Amino acid sequence: MAGHAHDSVVSFERLTLGREAVMLGKVRVGEISPIESGRYQACFRLLLPEAGASHAWQPARDVNDAKRLALAKVNDWMQAAGLAPAGGQG
Repeated sequence: MAGHAHDSVVSFERLTLGREAVMLGKVRVGEISPIESGRYQACFRLLLPEAGASHAWQPARDVNDAKRLALAKVNDWMQAAGLAPAGGQG
């Protein structure tokens, strides 16, 4: 999942039943959940202000894909908000 400017501030914490929280620093901003739905094995949603469609559950191939997609969306949101990681230029 390297290559995103904000990798160091986004993390994933285990919850129950295979679910994981998407964390922005110490704040929970989303969730990843395993599913059984044809070609999709996971889904995720983000709860970020003004992120619009991100509030809906979105399918992913598997949990690793869900993490990659969530990280990319959080990175895009942070860039749009004009936020840069500490010591970086975003």
